[in-house]
Amino acid sequence: MTEIEPTSRHILENGLTILTREDHSHPIVATMMFYRVGSRFELPGATGISHFLEHMMFKGTKSYGKGEIDHITARNGGGNNAFTSQDYTAYYFCFASDRWQSALDIESDRMCNNVFDPDEFELEKQVVLEELRSEQDHPYGELHEAVELKSFEKHPYRFPVIGLYQDVLQMTRAQMMEHYRSFYVPNNSVLVVVGDFKTTPTLARIEELFGPIPSGAIPETSTEEEPTREQQVRVTMERPSHIPRMLLALPAPSVLETDHYAFQVLEKILAEGKLSRLHRRLVEDRRLATTVSTELNDTRDPYLFFVRLDLKKQSDLEQAEAVLFEEAERLATTPPTIEELRRAKNQCQMQVLGDFETTLDQALQLGSMEVLCSYEYWDDYGRRIDQLTAEEVSAVAGRYCSFSRATVGTLVDGNGRTETL
Repeated sequence: MTEIEPTSRHILENGLTILTREDHSHPIVATMMFYRVGSRFELPGATGISHFLEHMMFKGTKSYGKGEIDHITARNGGGNNAFTSQDYTAYYFCFASDRWQSALDIESDRMCNNVFDPDEFELEKQVVLEELRSEQDHPYGELHEAVELKSFEKHPYRFPVIGLYQDVLQMTRAQMMEHYRSFYVPNNSVLVVVGDFKTTPTLARIEELFGPIPSGAIPETSTEEEPTREQQVRVTMERPSHIPRMLLALPAPSVLETDHYAFQVLEKILAEGKLSRLHRRLVEDRRLATTVSTELNDTRDPYLFFVRLDLKKQSDLEQAEAVLFEEAERLATTPPTIEELRRAKNQCQMQVLGDFETTLDQALQLGSMEVLCSYEYWDDYGRRIDQLTAEEVSAVAGRYCSFSRATVGTLVDGNGRTETL
């Protein structure tokens, strides 16, 4: 047997999808349970319910009391955690390979036996509200929320994953239990097991634990197609800040679209490293900014490409914005050089290698893509990136990086005023 076996997909009769990948290079097993529910599936007035539910999944089931999941994990020298995104919620465990089976026991129990103790619900609500307040204290927290909200007219991606404060404050235990029963069912789930284990006995154990759990009727969550916007939106905030900041949001393709691959190369050309266009123009040549960073997420539906600028105290925001759009327009009208394209492709390929470095990394990447499209995405990724031409990257820049389709958020030192244009 080789150290690393190919990934395999297995589906139980109740609809639970299982991905297994034996990797015997290290005595570690990582498990991840993905549920196809996140902020994309939430209605106005109930934003943040998926993230709040994630917290409650550690607060007790019929078989595991409060704190017991963490106690079992620590007692066996492992680690666990969870996170919520726009499109899914994920829970993970990582153990030494001689003591990992408790992860399956826990996941099968909390899929259908969470108790939602009323006192724990109210206590955890305060924890989530404090987390939400902390997010607002981040230099880009409130600005990011405002820019995201103004970048969409209809799609639930306009709401933050953590939710709006008033929605979380008014959320009830009954709402959460309904959300849990609707989405936490086998046919809406993907279980990933990666590491030093044997597939055949593991599948038998998964069948024993999860097979009796009935499938459910998953609510329909149709999302209206977001209309193409041809007029720029601007958000200006005045908050106590020692430097001015800018957050630009441009439309970005979903992971299901062909443009997704070229956009990843585009991101590297614009802002990855000191040789990137925006770093050279804004940080080195014009000395308007101290840092330039970007964010491009893999999402089921078209989302956003964010560019963040930390500007020098006396920098002119209009000048910085002009330079930013000049570079975006130049990329749209003039294809990148051979050297730029080669470097950006190498950066994409190196990032993937890093994303698969650990056992847990492998589980995360395989599971997240299985939820969004298919884990086979990774089988073809390298070829799709290598085959991109400079003209294709330039064409994608032309389709997405236009001045009129941008949401421009700025934050300057002031007394708390917010304006939207």
